[in-house]
Amino acid sequence: MKIESRVKSYTCEVVTDLLGRKEEIFAGQTSPRKFYFIDGNFFRVYEDGLRRFIDGEDFLIIEADENNKAYLKLADYYSALIERGFTRNDCLVTFGGGVLQDISGFIASTLYRGIPWIFIPTTLLAQADSCIGSKTSINFGQNKNLIGTFYPPDRIFIDLAFTRTLSRADFHSGLGEIIKFHLLSDKAGYERLTRYLSADDLRATDLFPGIVESTLAVKKSYFDADEFDTGRRNLLNYGHCFGHALESASQFAVSHGEAVIAGMGFANCAARKRGIMDQAVYESMEAIFARFYPRFDLGSVSAEQIIAYMKRDKKRTGKDLTMIMVRDMGDAEKYQDVTEDEVRAVYEAFLPVYEQGCRNQQEATADV
Repeated sequence: MKIESRVKSYTCEVVTDLLGRKEEIFAGQTSPRKFYFIDGNFFRVYEDGLRRFIDGEDFLIIEADENNKAYLKLADYYSALIERGFTRNDCLVTFGGGVLQDISGFIASTLYRGIPWIFIPTTLLAQADSCIGSKTSINFGQNKNLIGTFYPPDRIFIDLAFTRTLSRADFHSGLGEIIKFHLLSDKAGYERLTRYLSADDLRATDLFPGIVESTLAVKKSYFDADEFDTGRRNLLNYGHCFGHALESASQFAVSHGEAVIAGMGFANCAARKRGIMDQAVYESMEAIFARFYPRFDLGSVSAEQIIAYMKRDKKRTGKDLTMIMVRDMGDAEKYQDVTEDEVRAVYEAFLPVYEQGCRNQQEATADV
């Protein structure tokens, strides 16, 4: 996939055996030296292959913790590069998921006003969603993604084999965005999604590469004409208004994609209560969400906490709260008239739905 960005054009390529193909990965790269940012968990799992790939070059291990994406932590990363003599002609190479991508993208966009950057996403969430689209996002205090830039990598390389070592929660985090994008596509996308989700092993099925490529294609169709998120691309925040609030209120105990799944369930509950969504559509989507709700006690987070964080949503522009709601597959709209009382009422209605989905998951697991 070649993406024409107003910042710079870049490519996204799916490869196999990435750690054994260093020469191909860096073919045409003219930077005199490279510096690697590496997700800590990925390093521990793939250390032998990584050390052979890096071959003595400089690297920094960063844990994929939302707290490491905090604004004040950025000084540590700038210092690591500057103290090792990194220049604007050198190349930053990142192995990791969304947290490492956000850190690296922001650093790459601001250090020396822009440096070369190659991204190798290692989580399903990053591979199927965040790797394209140019956004970088940094947390400020307990507020998620308030500070950021638009700065894509020069090249992206995806090796889907890396998903085999992800935890259940991390894999489901990626599924959250895969589900979202296909619900925002069309009936054919919905059918493609349900075929994929019917597979016995979602990581090993032959449908897996296709569903990732399809997800990226849907995302690209949304930002091609709205790269800087001023119009149609806003609709990709379906599930994120409540989802980001849940992430923050849970102190990031809930992963991003799983919070988005809960957020889509919440938004659909709101849409159903408003009469925007038919019951049949609601039930068909809820049957999907219920399989993947995060194993988190939602009742431990109050409606007031959710409201407090929704008030800080960067997409909010008026006195009321903002939420993306859908009528049907591919038919979404941004609503900016969501009141606090409405959020309280929807939360009360959604909580038992969410809890039932979690119980069903536990029963299904017990039967295996």
